[in-house]
Order: sequence, then C-alpha cells, then structure tokens
Amino acid sequence: MNGTELKQVGFECDDLYLSTGLDREHHLLYKGTLTCRAILYNPTQYYLRGSITDVYTVEITPKVLDNDLVGEWRYTPTINIAPNGYYTVLFQRNTTSINVYHLEHDLYGLTFTVELHYEFKGPFNEEFIGVGSAWITQDSTQATISGAIFVGGTAVGILGFFVTLPLSAQIVGGVSLIVGAYQSLG
Repeated sequence: MNGTELKQVGFECDDLYLSTGLDREHHLLYKGTLTCRAILYNPTQYYLRGSITDVYTVEITPKVLDNDLVGEWRYTPTINIAPNGYYTVLFQRNTTSINVYHLEHDLYGLTFTVELHYEFKGPFNEEFIGVGSAWITQDSTQATISGAIFVGGTAVGILGFFVTLPLSAQIVGGVSLIVGAYQSLG
C-alpha cells in the first residue's frame, strides 16, 4: 500500500434484485438497479480532491442483461479522500421494465459480470478498471401479490357474462364485481 498515488483496492457488485411493479395498463413488470462499488485508498499524507470522469463499461455479460439497462451510469463525481483514508464510489444504472417471461426464461438466477472503466482527475490523473460479478434475483413475495391481480383479470371475464343479462342486472353485477375485485386486491 505504499505509494504516492490513489489506488483502487477493491471492486464489487451487488446482486441485481428485481422487484415488481405495474405499468399504466396493469402489466406486471420487474425493475432494479445495478450497483457496483469501487474502494479507493489514499496512501499519501495529503487530502486528495478530484472527480470521477469518463465512466464507461467495456463489457456486461450476459449480453441480454446489457440490453435491459437504460441511461448512463450514476455516481458521485466529486471525491475528497483523507490522508491514509478510504473512499467508496457507488456506480449505479437502472434496468428497463422487464416482463415476467423475459425475467424467468432469460435472466433469473444467472451470474452477471461488469467490467467498468473510469478515471480519477485531480492532482494527478489515474485510470481504473473494476471487474465484479453477482447474481440476478427477484422479489418472489411481490409475484404472489401479482397473482391476485391476475385473479382480478379473470373476474373481468365474469363481467363479460353479465353483458347478456338485462341492463339493471348488468349495472348491479358490474358494480359489485368491481368493488369485490378492489377489496380482494387491496
């Protein structure tokens, strides 16, 4: 650890945890945030102030995950590290809305790897490469709740049954069905 320049002493990624949500049309979708962290060490007797610039990814595997990421990497650009101190830089990037089929057939349970390049610019310029890997996992408790929404979707089929009844029965049956569906979902 002796030296005069900033050193990267660790790089790791968290498991990509995908949790459920619904879009405007009530389709079940999964979203998550890919998070990796670089641990930097200042071996000098001076405060090191600088910024992270030029963050770019060389490779994310599997490629199917790379296709599901949106936007640029987010991170704290300004860094101030105490003498003989450590600083953790978080790098984060969101996923798109992933449908259940794609998650279950292409992503769930896979190990992913991120190779990330970034630069520190300050009293000196240093380029670092971080490589980390983790698992893709999902929120199964929320998936159970989504089944209730599917039941609500099945109840809509019952509403179609009421269409053949007289108009007053349609209105009463439709209102009670909607109230019942909201109570079961809520």
